[in-house]
Amino acid sequence: MYRSKQNTADSISSPQQIFELYLFVNPIGHKCYLTEQEVLKFMSSLEGPKVHFRFITFHNFNTVTQYMKRLNLPEKDLTLRNQIYSSIYDASLAYKAALMQGKKRGRNFLLHLQKSLADGKTAYSKELLTVVAIKANLDVDMFFEDKESPFVKSSYEADQHIAQEMNINTNPSLVIFDNLNYQYGLLLEDNITAEVLHEVIKDCSVACDQKNANLKKANITTIGKNYQRITH
Repeated sequence: MYRSKQNTADSISSPQQIFELYLFVNPIGHKCYLTEQEVLKFMSSLEGPKVHFRFITFHNFNTVTQYMKRLNLPEKDLTLRNQIYSSIYDASLAYKAALMQGKKRGRNFLLHLQKSLADGKTAYSKELLTVVAIKANLDVDMFFEDKESPFVKSSYEADQHIAQEMNINTNPSLVIFDNLNYQYGLLLEDNITAEVLHEVIKDCSVACDQKNANLKKANITTIGKNYQRITH
């Protein structure tokens, strides 16, 4: 599985509520770019519970088809489909390579890349990656070296496996884990906005408070769960 859990004895006080957000995106998709902005907006205005988040690139036959439909491209054009698939794969490796120089720089690289391609006139190319890497303040030589490394390819494949385990079928998709309330994650597809995320987190927090109140009333001591979070 993509995460394991270890049981540890907690203090009498309730364990801290922690949320984990996993946003699955197309690294060259404009809709995903807009959704990423919404998640960042949510994070910047967040008050209360602790939240970790990650942007994870993911693609398969279905997500490529959805992308082509969104752009009104001929889905049966196999040459074009293969070209798009190759560009998404290469951009995914580029994003993983950028993350090697820091999560913030990696996210900035992804956002700059998607924004650069949003006009539909700019072609995906090595030259574009160079420009975007400079904008994201990356060491360009190191970036291209990492992009070709076995580690980056292995990390990319691990992300695809995570997406499959979470049953991701479309981009963008957001999975929310709450370490106190849910055995399984919540999956959001489409309409992923800062406002929606605030409502979801609020609802989960209220449910957690009610649960803790019931446990305290019943004189039940809770057992905390420390989760092993996904690393790059």
